Amino acid sequence: MASKTPSLPIAGPLPSFVVGEIYRRWPDLNDPFGGGRQGGISDSAQAPVTFLFTGDSGEQYGYADRFDDEGTFFFSGEGQEGDMQFVRGNKAVRDHSARGKALHLFRTIGKGKGQKYLGEFVYQGHDWVRALDKKKALRDAIIFRLVPVTRLEQLELAAAEDSAEELTLQESRNRAIAASKVDGAKDSTKGSRTVYDRSRAVRDYVLLRAAGKCELCKEPAPFHRSGGSPYLEPHHTTRVSDGGPDHPQFVAALCPACHREVHYGEHAHTKNLALIERLRSLEPVGPH
Repeated sequence: MASKTPSLPIAGPLPSFVVGEIYRRWPDLNDPFGGGRQGGISDSAQAPVTFLFTGDSGEQYGYADRFDDEGTFFFSGEGQEGDMQFVRGNKAVRDHSARGKALHLFRTIGKGKGQKYLGEFVYQGHDWVRALDKKKALRDAIIFRLVPVTRLEQLELAAAEDSAEELTLQESRNRAIAASKVDGAKDSTKGSRTVYDRSRAVRDYVLLRAAGKCELCKEPAPFHRSGGSPYLEPHHTTRVSDGGPDHPQFVAALCPACHREVHYGEHAHTKNLALIERLRSLEPVGPH
């Protein structure tokens, strides 16, 4: 079956925010990065980002966004009347990884007081609950489960074990692309392990694709892991941070020096754009 790999124009620097800082929806967020000025989900057409805004408004309908003890955030889907559906903003949240979009979560701290940044998150799955709509009628509502990217960074950057399975490049690519196409209804019965499995499938593929050479400088990996595999680090071209599942077109395998440079170097943005173009050539449209 043929399908398109996602592709996003990235004209400027990637969105970057400081946890705990206060931002104004306009002009700090929507002006430079796009997206709608209202609603709890603001998906940008001009930058690889989807903004999420949480507050207390949902409590009047019998539910409230919240964190659990492990840091997973439960975020209410959009739609004020009738059953919620996977369209517009809800679809943008569910499919953000396959589209190369980062989810940035903010808490509204009061009218005219701005938005407090809570961090970057990854869609893990969702649950359906019965809740009241705006007219106080019972309806099916979506509750997203979102995992903080910081929880996934250690897995991608420091996991030292070699892949347990011997797969061909094409088999590994098929697995990675399938993993990036999240089936939330299926995942909702499996618990938090699924988000780590998806992340590892993409990571394992890009390391295999690189064949021991940095995908930016094209030099061999500087050393080998204890198990014998070349040491390269996954880099997400559409995110300031790293960690979390993505489509293989948005993840590269880099040597540690290039990885730091593409994040913090003087020409980081230019090098990241060059890497994006290279990945587009490595992951062309075609059958999966």
